[in-house]
Formats: sequence, C-alpha cells, structure tokens
Amino acid sequence: MKKKNLSAGPRPRRGRAPRTAAGFSAAGGDAFARRVEGVLSLARSGVGFVSPAGGGEDVIVPADRVGGALPGDTVRVRLVPSERGGARPVGEIERVVERGERDLVCTLRHLGGSWIGVPIVPIGGRVFRVGDRKGARQGDRVVLRLPAGGADPPRDPACAVAAVIGAERNPSLDTVAVERALALPTAFPDAVLEEAQRVSSLLHKPGPREDLRAETVVTIDPAAAKDFDDALSLSVDGKGRRVLGVHIADVSHFVRPGSALDAEARRRGTSVYLADHVLPMLPEQLSNGVCSLVPGEDRLAFSAFVTFDAAGAPVARRFAKTVIRSSRRLTYAEALAMLARPADGSGAQGRKPASRPAKPRARGAADDRIRALVCNLRELAAQLRRNRFDRYSLDLEAPETEIRLGPDGRIAGFAPAEHDEAHELVEEAMLAANEAVATELAHLKVPFISRFHDLPAEEKLKDLEAALAGLGLRPGPLSDARSLQRVLSSVRGTPLDWYVSTLVLRSLKRAEYSADHMGHFGLAKRFYGHFTSPIRRYPDLVMHRQLALALAGDRAAQPKRPALRAVAAESTQAEFRADQAERDLLEIKKYRWLEDRLRAGEPTELDAVVVKCAPFGAFVDVPTLQLGGMVRVGELSKGHVRFDRARGRLVAPEGEFAPGTPLRVLVAAVDFDERRIDFRPVLPRRPAALPGGAAVW
Repeated sequence: MKKKNLSAGPRPRRGRAPRTAAGFSAAGGDAFARRVEGVLSLARSGVGFVSPAGGGEDVIVPADRVGGALPGDTVRVRLVPSERGGARPVGEIERVVERGERDLVCTLRHLGGSWIGVPIVPIGGRVFRVGDRKGARQGDRVVLRLPAGGADPPRDPACAVAAVIGAERNPSLDTVAVERALALPTAFPDAVLEEAQRVSSLLHKPGPREDLRAETVVTIDPAAAKDFDDALSLSVDGKGRRVLGVHIADVSHFVRPGSALDAEARRRGTSVYLADHVLPMLPEQLSNGVCSLVPGEDRLAFSAFVTFDAAGAPVARRFAKTVIRSSRRLTYAEALAMLARPADGSGAQGRKPASRPAKPRARGAADDRIRALVCNLRELAAQLRRNRFDRYSLDLEAPETEIRLGPDGRIAGFAPAEHDEAHELVEEAMLAANEAVATELAHLKVPFISRFHDLPAEEKLKDLEAALAGLGLRPGPLSDARSLQRVLSSVRGTPLDWYVSTLVLRSLKRAEYSADHMGHFGLAKRFYGHFTSPIRRYPDLVMHRQLALALAGDRAAQPKRPALRAVAAESTQAEFRADQAERDLLEIKKYRWLEDRLRAGEPTELDAVVVKCAPFGAFVDVPTLQLGGMVRVGELSKGHVRFDRARGRLVAPEGEFAPGTPLRVLVAAVDFDERRIDFRPVLPRRPAALPGGAAVW
C-alpha cells in the first residue's frame, strides 16, 4: 500500500554541503572564481541544475545561462553571485566537457521542411533535430538517441530514431512512453524471479519469534490494494496505558544482503505507482505473496510497540520479530463505516480520546472486537494528530483529485481523493512507528538512513511571502512554522486551498534520505526514518536489517556510514524519478482528455480561481484538474480592461479580477507540446465573497 508522502518540494539534492557558494571555494580564495564540473538536468522552465561530481548541493543555472548544453551533459560551471542574494550556489555554464549518449522520448513533428522531436515532457522549450527517422511518421512517439561527443559538441546535434513507440493519438501507449522517458525498470530479470520462488519457502522457517496469532490485528488499505504490508493492534498494559502495535511485513527475512533480489530492489529503489498499474520494487511472489499480511494466514512481521500515556505522549517502545495472523482485511471505506457506527458508543464523533481502549460487548463477537479496535485506534490517532499540530507540524493535506481510466487508456472520470479519519488513523500509526525506530537507533548511536526534511531556504520563503501577499494573505514571518500553519488553515475549504498548499509545498525543501542529517521540519520530528514499507521502499528494508542487528547487539555487522550515504543518495533519486513518472503520466492523461473534448466540440466547463494577474490576462488554477492556464484580457470583457499594477488586479467595466476571484471557465485551446491551456470565462458572472475581503467579480 502506498502511503502519502507528507513532505514534498521542487527538487531533491544528491548530497549535503555548506549552504553558500563558499562551499566550493579553495582555502582563502574567491568563491565566485571557482569552477565546478557536474551533470546538467533541466527543469521545464529551462532552469538548469548541475550536480557537482564531488558531491554537494546542486548549482542553479538560470535559463539564460544554460547556453547550448543539453540534459545529461557533463558541464563546467563558473559560480557567480546570486542576483537575489540567496544562499544556494548559482552559476553559468562555460562549456560542455562531455556529452554522453542518452535517449529522449519525443513526438515527431515536421516543421518548416525539417523533422524535429518535441520531448513529451517539456525541458526548457528545447526541441531536437532529427536525422535518420527510421521510418517514423508525423505524430509518432519515438525514442531519440542523442549522440555522444567530447568537449564542446555541436549545439544542435542531429539525433537518430532509436525506437518507434507508436502514434501519439494512441492513449494505451502513454504509460510506455513515460516508462521509456524515465528509464523505469519494468520486467524483473529471470534470476530475480527464480530467487523469489526459492526464498518464498522461508515462510516456513521463521526462526525465534514472538507469537501474536491470538491478537486482534487488522490491515486497512485501499479497496484496490493487493499487497498488505502493515497491520495494526491496540492493547492495554498493566498500568492501563495504551500500547499501539504496528506490524510490518518482515521483508528482510526473505530478501538477504548480497542476493539477486536485494540488488534488484536497490536498483529500483521504490515501487512506482502509475495511473494504470504498479511497477513493484519486489516480485509479486513476495509483494503480493508471502510478504503480504493477508487475513487468516500466518505471516512473519517485524513489530513496533509504542506505549502512550493519557496525554498521547510516547513513554516506552519495544520491537520484536513476530508471527501474526491478520483478523480482517479492511478497506478504508469499511473502516470509516465502523467509525460511523462504533460499538457501545465508543469512539463517537467529537468524543475526547480515552485513556485506555474501550472494551467490546460481552458476547465478544469478532465483528465487535474489530469495530472496537478501529474506534480506539481512531481516538488515539486523533490525539496524536492534535499533538503533532500543536508542535506546528504542517497540515499539507490539500484537496486532491483521482482519475479513473477506461479500458482504452483515456480518462473516464474524476473523483475527490479520499482522506478521512480512516486514512488518518493509519497515517498516525505509521508516523509513530517510524519515529520510534529512528529514535531507538539514534539513542543507540547507530548511524542510519533518516528521512531528512530541512528548514526552508530564506529566498524561497521571500518568494512565498510575495505570492501570498498577492492573494491578500499576510500570515506573518514565514520562517516560523506557526505562520505557515496559519496560512494553510486560513484557506482550508476555500477555492484557494489547493493552490496555496501547492505554493507552500514548492517553498519547502524536498524531503530526502540522508545518513548525515536528522530532523523533519514538515512533521516537526527530531528523529524520523522510514520503516513501515519495506515491500516498496529500499531504505525501509535497510532500516529493518539495522534494527534487527541493533536488537541482537551486533554493532560490527552494522553498515558503515559511507555505504548508507550511497543508499540514501540512490534512494532519493529513485523516489524523485518515481514521483516525476506519476506526475508526468497524469498530466499527459489530463491534457489528452481536454484535447479530445475540444476536438469533439464538447464544452468543458470547470471551476477555476484567479491566482495572478498580468497586463495581458489572468492566470487561473483549476483545482479539479490540478492544472493551470490563462484567461486573456479579450475574453474577460468586451470593454477596456486596465491592469492595476499596485494592487495586482485587472479592472473591467463588469468588475475586478483579483487573485482569489472564483471563475467558471470553458477550455478554449490546448497546446500539449507547450503544456498551455487557454480558458474563457462563462457568462454571466455572479459576485462571490472571498475570505477577509469584499465581494469581487
């Protein structure tokens, strides 16, 4: 089961280094006289990021200083002073040191008598000249091979078609195109599959374990889930304190260091959850078989037990290899239904958390035991959640939309993504277990891979403050987590909810894996690591092994910090690649849906909100699609439209258009290659009141 990533951001870093350009300078030298060599990647905006070959923080290269360098090139960068005075290193590309051969997935276009490849995921507006088409035709999606070259290769190399994926109008090929574009591993090697078959027999060789098969234990997952890697229990100790049991599939029992399974899991780093299928980190014999905590079957687990006092503070922790038998496989909807109809009134809506779990009815039916367990877990989770937000953990659960695909690969419908009390109780239990394991390893002084989330950069907070001010929001100093939480709370449930949450996310640094740093800003936790999903995340598997060694007192066998650093860097990049694949495929599906409806002459009417105004029009956000676009001034009014620069709004005879103005819009034009949407407003418009302001149009 995939749990929501609680802290995301614009980009991961491959290492840590001093946070000023001086980190690259020679002793006593001028920081801005230094050159750095590294590999270039390009964002959609054209901004470059160069990862220094010797490690350290990425160097930002403004779009107008990238020159003719291409993504994947090894480049030499000269560090320059930041025009904004920020702490992150900034540079300009002086030369391409080497161009390695690489593939890009593009759409073939015939333009001005020449053939070009337009990347299916924009990279700074770049297009690529195509030499040998290998029979590919206009509109085909193709794999273009950028030729290798030495120093200072051609700025506009002719690329050859290495493979033809198929016509861009075929939606069933969207996933294949994204998988090829990001070089995602798909099929497992035969040696890995054969090993998975052999190690499955280890289920019947459990070794010494604590027997929990008589305990009431449940899994709670999405209805479509096939792998159940975590289960929950709740009991009371001799002092009347609640003991949360988080039971995680003991993947480390089956996947041993040095095995083919381990090497493949490390190479993949994470499972990838695409719109139409999953690319698992481990073969199905494990992920959906012996490592899946299916109900009514004996399964091997690694259990974390966290004891809480009446105030919801953790007061004790212990860990054990266990054998469990899940009492019930619940979906989130089934768990939510139990919360709406609790046993004996326990866990009723609005009730304060109990100091101990409520007892089931005397007849002791399994349904009553399970319902009581779920209700008591909800009460504990609500308390833990309140405690977390009291410490200024950030609530970034903005409304999201899930898409449903039809058998032809096209969007068949939209639905709000679920995030309710059932999701929250699982989420809080996983957070508690992750924190407990990280705290244990830290106290034992065992180096481990932490889930590290750094403080936001000052320049990012300045950008966020300016963007929020443009929306009429002034939460106070954003370096204080309380201010960030205030601004998120102020827009919850309004048209600006998703947009402001996105702005805040973009201002935060991306959570990463680190063997050198600890602390999680977004979750307000000092010690935090990933333990709860070893089926789908490699760092979790490593943490399982480390905890087992720590419990056995075997410090000599613990992996050394350099090895952990390597895994952390690889896993961070694998996660970034997986997240990008998920986003890219969803975006392709959404743009295809809009294009199809436009071609069919079917008006697509959507709710939008103005997020920024300019002299030429209003930028709008469509929360349902989680896409943005433009309404041009000519569409806003038949009369003269004036841009009020001081107040950041457009003034028309019909009224004002300001950041935060809700609009009903129609899709007027879609440009897939440029990822651009033009909207026009639906008339007549009616005034809408905004939080903290007067009615606007």
